[in-house]
Amino acid sequence: MPDPLALAILVPVALGASIVGGVAGFGAAVILLPVVAWTLGLRAAAPILTVAMLLGNASRVWWSRGEIDGRVVVRFLAGAVPATVLGATLYASAPTEWLARFIGVFLLGAVLLRRALASSRVRVRATHFPLIGGGIGFLSGLVVVTGPIATPFFLAYGLRRGAYIATESACATVMHLARSATFARHALLTSEAVAVGLVLGATMFLGAWIARRLLDRMSDRVFLLLIEALLVLMGLQFLAGPG
Repeated sequence: MPDPLALAILVPVALGASIVGGVAGFGAAVILLPVVAWTLGLRAAAPILTVAMLLGNASRVWWSRGEIDGRVVVRFLAGAVPATVLGATLYASAPTEWLARFIGVFLLGAVLLRRALASSRVRVRATHFPLIGGGIGFLSGLVVVTGPIATPFFLAYGLRRGAYIATESACATVMHLARSATFARHALLTSEAVAVGLVLGATMFLGAWIARRLLDRMSDRVFLLLIEALLVLMGLQFLAGPG
């Protein structure tokens, strides 16, 4: 269990991260991952974040539940659920240093991929989502923070604002459930990890409520630039200090 100082750091970070994620559609896990890894260790980071993000994404779904695109959710999860289990199984046996370097490269690469997809004007159709879900699900099992890569595909399909937030969050919620079951099977989802994740997740429920009220007042351009800056800084951090 974390000491009071660690909780004093994690709780406000979780609140701020959930507000960012609730407005931009991604970024909460990106912000929380290095902080959880720094305070509690990298091996514990993914199980704790899985529980916290499960509640965080479920809260986004609740606040925007009337705008979910069910066709996208069903097709995306058809590929994402088995791939998430596979990725989480690999995570359970991967060396900590390897994981840190992989996450660092992933975060930096997410910036390039987002810009490439945004500039290419690719039109994503519903039939593409099983394949998209498979790729994102596998990465989700390994690094949790797949929002930056998933976002361009949902936007290219035509989802915007509340519909995008609700649909992406519904997909993420089920992936977190699949990852939780896999981590529990490999004895990584301990009672301590669940307790910390629940504390952070409850905090994120409040952040999602605040974000829903800010959603229509924020500039997309400013938030994308902010998230890209966070991705670069945190990616370099993981590469510089893989231990």
